[in-house]
Amino acid sequence: MQQELLDSTKKTFSRAGTGLRGGNAQTADPEFNEQEQRFRNLERRAMKLLQETKDYRSSVSGMVMSQNALAENLTAFMLDVQRPQDYQSAYRQAAMAIAQNSHPQFDEAYTRTVMEPMAQYCGYMPEFTKALKKHKNLYSDLEKARRALAKEQSKVGEGVMCVERAEQDVQYAEDAFNTMNKALVTEIPKLINSRVYVTDPSFEAFVKTQLQFFSDSLEQMDKVARYLPPQGGPEDDKVLDQRVENVMEQVRSLAICTLNV
Repeated sequence: MQQELLDSTKKTFSRAGTGLRGGNAQTADPEFNEQEQRFRNLERRAMKLLQETKDYRSSVSGMVMSQNALAENLTAFMLDVQRPQDYQSAYRQAAMAIAQNSHPQFDEAYTRTVMEPMAQYCGYMPEFTKALKKHKNLYSDLEKARRALAKEQSKVGEGVMCVERAEQDVQYAEDAFNTMNKALVTEIPKLINSRVYVTDPSFEAFVKTQLQFFSDSLEQMDKVARYLPPQGGPEDDKVLDQRVENVMEQVRSLAICTLNV
């Protein structure tokens, strides 16, 4: 569907401006102005969405890398402890499994089903931008031809051939401008409507890839949780806070911590 749209758009724009006969140029076309504004809004939002899909992928990758680094440094930090806790080894193994297995699977699926379709859709924007620029140039050519015709018509005693030649130039410029104007008014709504064919399947894939990744991560972290006390209510949290405070109090009571240096 997307490739068909792009091929159709390219053919339409390449034919535009070739000077087909018939029709009057509308230099103040409200329909064109509306469609151009709609395209500019679409372009801005589409590029922002594409950037956000890239940022999300980078964020997940950064989280996985940080988690793996934390696990390795936790092991190094506790390396010489006489009675190392089982959770240290379990957490490192879980982090490695996520980094080496779960994340690459997520990254591949996310890139293929979310980022690439969005990037392909945004890849159509330059074709429309070039067509809008051509539309502007054709309008300038039309105005120039009209001024030349008015100049010839204002001359007294000049031959009819010069006026006729100027009229032909205006007609050619009008035809070229009208063709491009019609192409843009027709193709821009197609581009806008086709975003549904990108966002619907990509959003579904986005949710599913997230669900799979975090489910795999949860499965790995469950292996770590078995070495930790079961999660309780507020009272258990108070007990844990007290345990931490008791340890910190012991640290503060060390002689080095009481030196006034």
